[in-house]
Amino acid sequence: MNETASLERGYRRVLACYPRAFRRDNAEEILAVLLSSAKEGQRRIEVPECAALIRGGLRMRLRPAHRPPLTVRSAVRLMCFGAVVQLAAVVTMAVTAASTRAAQATEPWLTPAQWPTLTSLMTLKEISGGLAVGLWLFLAWAMSQRRDVARFTFTALFALYTITLVIALAQHATAYAGPDLIAGGAVWLVALVTMALIFARPSNTYYRQATRPPLAHSAR
Repeated sequence: MNETASLERGYRRVLACYPRAFRRDNAEEILAVLLSSAKEGQRRIEVPECAALIRGGLRMRLRPAHRPPLTVRSAVRLMCFGAVVQLAAVVTMAVTAASTRAAQATEPWLTPAQWPTLTSLMTLKEISGGLAVGLWLFLAWAMSQRRDVARFTFTALFALYTITLVIALAQHATAYAGPDLIAGGAVWLVALVTMALIFARPSNTYYRQATRPPLAHSAR
């Protein structure tokens, strides 16, 4: 009897990992199944079983209440990949900084007086690129949580990437910063595909339902 009571207390502690509403509706039934399948004389939860229960509870807590459509799930994964590409772009800028400055010094449009300013701009670009890595990941998390504002924040980020790329092309960056331009173009391309996914029709419907007032849901 004491062995069963001890095992039951252990199971109840582990089941606390699950959401309260789920426990209220299912805890007793799950507990009965667990106790009936326990080994004779067992007093403690075995480690593999405990790990499986905790993993299931955490998965249930982290799972969104409404499963996102494929376009949103793909966009979130792509944004995580975009953060990696952005980091690679920052590393590329840092590695090629010396050669880029040397190549810029040969450009006829650049005067010696402009070199310090250009160096500062390149340093600022590297710093902002590092911050953008965190922004990609944060926006990916926000979109997975059905935060519609994240889509429009990402739109502003995409616009900034586009403007930066156009300016670089206008200044003939291919002549002195080819690797940087390729890395920046890769980031822009990932952002473009992400934009297509987050504003696709299934995504629009998903986020629109999240922002709709409760009365609108009940009227349907």
